[in-house]
Amino acid sequence: MFSFPSFSTILILFLTKIPSFPSQPTPFSSRLLDSTLQDHAFQSFPHHRSKTGTIYTGNVPVNLTGITISALRLRSGSLRKRGYNGYKEFNIPKGIVENPYVKRVILVYHNLGNWSQVYYPLPGFLYLTPVVGLLGYNADNMTAKGLPELDLRAPEDPIVIKFETLKVLGNGYSPVCVFFDLFGGVVFDHVLNGSVCSCVTQGHVGIVVESSPAPVPAPAPEHVPEYPIAGGDGGGGRGGRNRGWWVGGSVAGGVLLAALVVVLVLWVRWCRGTKRIEKMTVAADHGVPLAVAAVGRAEVPVAMSTRTKPILESEYVT
Repeated sequence: MFSFPSFSTILILFLTKIPSFPSQPTPFSSRLLDSTLQDHAFQSFPHHRSKTGTIYTGNVPVNLTGITISALRLRSGSLRKRGYNGYKEFNIPKGIVENPYVKRVILVYHNLGNWSQVYYPLPGFLYLTPVVGLLGYNADNMTAKGLPELDLRAPEDPIVIKFETLKVLGNGYSPVCVFFDLFGGVVFDHVLNGSVCSCVTQGHVGIVVESSPAPVPAPAPEHVPEYPIAGGDGGGGRGGRNRGWWVGGSVAGGVLLAALVVVLVLWVRWCRGTKRIEKMTVAADHGVPLAVAAVGRAEVPVAMSTRTKPILESEYVT
């Protein structure tokens, strides 16, 4: 006989086996690269008498040739009061705040060079500059590895990034700044003075341009429709990953909805069967009970004796 609780258990086990549909991971992790570069940047400091305010150039592994790194140790109070101008492409303003607070901070500089497109791919865009980055770490332990980044922010004036050279392209191209935060976010902004970008927090920055020049806008129609036109979400390169999540979520949602419908139908049938059995039980309880006789060790119902005595056929014969 069908048991609804047992079916629910089987259904739960089945749903736990439904595969998830995460976005396809890139073979090159930018966060893993940050951790690797932090380890090698810290090794650039001399073991004894490393100077505060001096830029030290680090060495990267052989498999990352083309990337350049540097490390700069500063006192938090000095960084907040004076800032630091001329750290490679970065001009750091005064007023920088780190969270959590530390006495000394190490600023690690990245220049990804020809690895920019590999670790920070932007479909539909071309890089005019290498991607450069600035990340802050606690300087209490100079030999630490895998340190988490501090939360560096510029609440007053933005951090300015001035690129020396840009790739030259033809007319019709409009370069834009692109900023990558530490959480996978991508933000586009205007280029200032031809080669200058700005940001208010740590991360990676570059200048990009669309792969094909913007088409000449068509003349406006006589009557512009008043219906809203769907626009982009401003994700900047995350559309493909979002579509992957949408497809996976739709498939999983459809399977889950179908399973819930099946459960609902079976539950209704189970309730109807239960009510039918209850009615039959009540009807049986209100009927005429049969006599019970012992047969061996068992008790079985027996028919009552008939009330009308049968008449033999011979009694009708005269």
